[in-house]
Amino acid sequence: MAGGTGERRRCGWLGMGVLLLGLPVAASSWAQDGAPNGALGGPPELDDLLSEQAGEMGVTVDELSAYTMVQAGQPISAREKAEAILKEHPDSFVAHLVVGQVLHEAEASYPRALFHLERALALFEATHGPEPAPDQPWRFHAALLAQLAETHGDLEHHRERLAYISRFNDLYDPDMVAEQAWTLMKLGRHQEARLAAQQGLSLSDRPAQRMIALNALCAIEFEAGDDGASYDACRRAVDDARDSERVVSAVDLTNLAEAARSLFRLDEAERLAMEAAEAPVSFYGNPWLDLAELYTRQGRFPEALAALKEIPAYRARRPAETRAADQNEIRRAVSAFLVTLSRAEDAEAITAQALVRPDRRAHQSRDEVQDGVVVALLDRAARRLKVQLALEDAGAEPWYRRLWQRCMGVGERLAAWHSGRLAARLLGDAQTLVGTFRVGTASAAIMPPWLLGELVPVLGPGVVEVAVGEARAGDRRPGAAGYYDAVLAEVYLAQGEDRRALDTAREALGALGASEQLLRGRVAAVEARAAWELGLWSEARQAYEAAFQADPGVLRRLELAVPVRVEVQGDRAEDLAAALLASPRFEEDQEGLRLQVQDRGPLPGACLYGRGDAVIACSEPSPPLAERQPAAGEPVEPVALVAASLHEEAFAPRVELTAADLNSLDGSNLVGREALEEALSE
Repeated sequence: MAGGTGERRRCGWLGMGVLLLGLPVAASSWAQDGAPNGALGGPPELDDLLSEQAGEMGVTVDELSAYTMVQAGQPISAREKAEAILKEHPDSFVAHLVVGQVLHEAEASYPRALFHLERALALFEATHGPEPAPDQPWRFHAALLAQLAETHGDLEHHRERLAYISRFNDLYDPDMVAEQAWTLMKLGRHQEARLAAQQGLSLSDRPAQRMIALNALCAIEFEAGDDGASYDACRRAVDDARDSERVVSAVDLTNLAEAARSLFRLDEAERLAMEAAEAPVSFYGNPWLDLAELYTRQGRFPEALAALKEIPAYRARRPAETRAADQNEIRRAVSAFLVTLSRAEDAEAITAQALVRPDRRAHQSRDEVQDGVVVALLDRAARRLKVQLALEDAGAEPWYRRLWQRCMGVGERLAAWHSGRLAARLLGDAQTLVGTFRVGTASAAIMPPWLLGELVPVLGPGVVEVAVGEARAGDRRPGAAGYYDAVLAEVYLAQGEDRRALDTAREALGALGASEQLLRGRVAAVEARAAWELGLWSEARQAYEAAFQADPGVLRRLELAVPVRVEVQGDRAEDLAAALLASPRFEEDQEGLRLQVQDRGPLPGACLYGRGDAVIACSEPSPPLAERQPAAGEPVEPVALVAASLHEEAFAPRVELTAADLNSLDGSNLVGREALEEALSE
């Protein structure tokens, strides 16, 4: 307690700004960018008011002017004025506070902000003590404690944040109550976090505390592993906003969407994310990111591309301090989308950045291990996919060039192996490993279900089988069984237990929802391979056809060859058939799918057929193929063009992705300061 009065002073910390200092809001109207340092430049009556207030508070007019500027949303002028003050008076705690606040809130330079804020606090307390008296500028002290708490929180210094909140609460009113819940959750102290949130809910005269508490409870229950309670808490936050006729925040809607995904309610998750996209922009979260990942998961690639294009614009509308919070999440979503489209080189360029530039996680409930595992698996998948694409193209080349391509692929495979080892190291803890297979829960909230099978070759089928068994034993969610069976089917196939793999794959397909298209495609491919190994030709052909329909790219990602019965018509067709059979995507077998290769028109053509002569894919007609000839350099042989066309039509989703589209996904088409910062950071 300050000043020996036995009472804490009320500072209204949530509204700290011009009103914190007792100044009328109108005072901000004069503080425009470009006002000369050392001069107020405002109406005389306001200048007089500032002079009077500055004298009463024991600070200079310039200091009070700089602080008022930053509160009025003019960070450039505020920082210029504060830095000018520091040149003359390096011991000005107000100037350090202003610079620290600008660095924190306008520039997201948290470590530098922390330096200035800590310096400001030390200077203040050296003069006024750690518990300033009522006749001292205690409001600045309260502001410093609150700013330090928030800055430490953004840096994920959770214990330090709690300590500053505790100091604030000891000295000033009203207390920061619900704000402690999130920090306690990040420290794993879930019961204490619940109590803090409940205390916030009990403050009926403080609506902001209720909002913070409800948001925190949603995350607390999710992180504590109670998915049903989390869904109820997230629903309560949304319903509370609607009942009080407040605008429902995008954060609360996306949180509820995530809770719905954890219960496999994908349709509800989509509706909520769409509503969030229409709501006012929130500081954290991006509903378009959630939609892009959901659409990719469902094999709705055109819609996924459309959602990805919306992400940068939404992100640019958020305050600068929050834009670095999900940059890697965006990279993850874009690279996952590109991998499913067989755009391996583009995906690899993004995952290479994501591996070394993690997000700030302070305002996300999950830990950084999940992000690292997913990005490492995507990087591995992109690099191995790149090798497969090169080998497909080499099928039309002479044997020595094919051999050269295999040699060139060693480096990519080695890099992919390193990414796999990174994922394995991150999963070294048994609890983390087991939790990774609980799709949709807090321990695997961002793991795409269609990517989970990549852990079978990375960790080994035996390790995965044990981990899946433990994860399954503690999971009571309806609908979860299909996800576990999907992974186990791959385990059994890798172990050579073809019958068990076939049966488990079929159980998985029977349990998985129809919207899980990418995962269903992966399971169908496993089913097809297991049936083929068992000599069940008809069932295998049916399963291969199902894989093509659900996710044609999965056969590339699993590095599987499709057995085909080749029918050749014409001389040039012989060369094309040989090129296709030299590709890793096809193997000749009289019981396989029908691959018809014929000499027609200016170029040969090829078609792959399923049951009842249903067309799976055909090479494009000659005019589009002719356009693929490079403008300069060695011309591509017609056979190579046709082979490449069939591979593209058969083993990749049919989505047109232009160079402009690719540039737009990371926001590079938006002009602004952030683009310059990104370039300089490289």
